Amino acid sequence: MKNKFNNKVIIEVKNLTKGFNDTMVLNNINFKLFEGESLAIIGASGSGKSVLLKNIIGLLTPDKGSIKINGLEMVNLKRSAKEKVLLDLGITFQHGALFDSLQNWENIVFKIRNKDKLSDKDGKKLALSIIEQLGLNSEILTLYPSEISGGMQKRVAIARAICGDPKVLLFDEPTSGLDPVTGSLIDKLIKTAVKTVGGSAITITHDMSSVCRIADKVILIDKQTIAWSGTPEDMLKANNPKIKDFIKSTNPKLFI
Repeated sequence: MKNKFNNKVIIEVKNLTKGFNDTMVLNNINFKLFEGESLAIIGASGSGKSVLLKNIIGLLTPDKGSIKINGLEMVNLKRSAKEKVLLDLGITFQHGALFDSLQNWENIVFKIRNKDKLSDKDGKKLALSIIEQLGLNSEILTLYPSEISGGMQKRVAIARAICGDPKVLLFDEPTSGLDPVTGSLIDKLIKTAVKTVGGSAITITHDMSSVCRIADKVILIDKQTIAWSGTPEDMLKANNPKIKDFIKSTNPKLFI
């Protein structure tokens, strides 16, 4: 498939293989994320999507293969060098992973507060400017994650990911558990964030409506490997039985 984006490769995964004990989770995964591109990774629960994300950001180490971010090999990179690379990444995890002991505004500005030495006043102001885009009000800023709903926690986690305009955004199920209106709002924010900073995004999702709204390219992981890849338009017309079965099982109304 011809790349219509900047030829600069932001993330390159080569021959990535990962297993736990005797169970193979990912086998020979290969793909590139280009500058300005929004990539959606889909697949059934347990197919290894979140494991792939954790390998990319260094929470897990591949058994084999290579992961490069902006040309720098991340596998076995020293921690200090890896942390510098991760400063340019905005990440959300499937269950939020907010710090329970910090107020919501502190969670949102956590990364850049430590980096830029923000005052409390400026930190709260910045956090407010972000949550307003996500349909949240100022009252939640001084609450703790345990004091707001699960849907609000997810939006606070997304606010943390986009805070500071990172060049690479990595989302793990950003719209899972949200109502359709809020999910659509999150999708618009992802698209806006990518366009505004000229960045790139990888989104792991089961939400096929979201895929069609945000993705330039789609990858389906099945049986430990990439079973299909293409554009959302190609996806809806594909004759590949694996992609057809996945769409029908998640959102049959999308099929043309």
